[in-house]
Amino acid sequence: MAETKGKKALSLCILRVLENHASKEQPLTTRAIISLLEADYGMIAERKSVGRNLLLLSEMGFELSTYQDNGKGYYLRSSQKDNEEITCGNAVMLDALLRAPVSSTAQAMMDRLQDSQVPIHRVPSVKKELRENVAITLETLKAAIREGVQISFLYNNLRPDGSLQPQRQTPYVASPYALAFADEHYYLILSISGYGRPLCYRCDLMSELKIVDLPVRPVIELQGCENGLNVERFISKSLYQANEADTHVLLCARHLIGALIDDFAATVTMEEEGDTVRACIVAPWTRVHEFLLKNLKHTILLAPQNRRVQLKEELQSAISCYPNT
Repeated sequence: MAETKGKKALSLCILRVLENHASKEQPLTTRAIISLLEADYGMIAERKSVGRNLLLLSEMGFELSTYQDNGKGYYLRSSQKDNEEITCGNAVMLDALLRAPVSSTAQAMMDRLQDSQVPIHRVPSVKKELRENVAITLETLKAAIREGVQISFLYNNLRPDGSLQPQRQTPYVASPYALAFADEHYYLILSISGYGRPLCYRCDLMSELKIVDLPVRPVIELQGCENGLNVERFISKSLYQANEADTHVLLCARHLIGALIDDFAATVTMEEEGDTVRACIVAPWTRVHEFLLKNLKHTILLAPQNRRVQLKEELQSAISCYPNT
């Protein structure tokens, strides 16, 4: 089964076998590991496969004692909870499983690896774009969610060279609620102080992330969340809208930064230009059109050109209804 269902699942199961059954006093032989894999997980593995995956675990930072070291078998030298590299290694494994094709075996392995108190929800993808792993960010966010406290962070734009550029210099302070994985990205559902509904932010675009000693806002206080927060539905809706949308460029007054975030959440990127903000919004025209009309005196549509012409014609038509009399 292991050979046909994927090497990532086998590595994870071997790790769990060592954590649960092996020790310095009782190291496990390769034969014992194979037996425990079948007993605990129903996985059939060959000796060579176990050897390759033990080597992989060592390369990922797990401190293994081997036959060469002790002459008896395998065990983990250090506790996973006490070793930051081990924690990051687990995050790498989970990341690999989340990116792997959906299967019953992969899902079972993810269920065993996930922190039961702070799961990462897997949402069906609507697009593909690979970004680097964000293990340290995820561990900080999990800790904040577990402890029920707020976070502060900068949210960034991606420069053409792939580096991050903060949208603004002042950090956001927010209440984190849930993590999700979709479209090869990790997302955090949160609420920002002063806004009345949950928002969706990409974890890999966060920087200077810190835990703040303030309790989170209860979900029941947010608009549309009276009956709880359905993470999968919320993320799917946000991604579907973004995927079906067009790109719009607006020039706005600085005081509209909050309104842009509130209306477009993770689908907007901003760059401050003196007293104004250049906002790039990926959203349906109907939503952008509504925002433009609501903030007409403080917003200019720069692109796309066809929508700019359309808006100008609408405004001229409206003015013609008010003759100078």
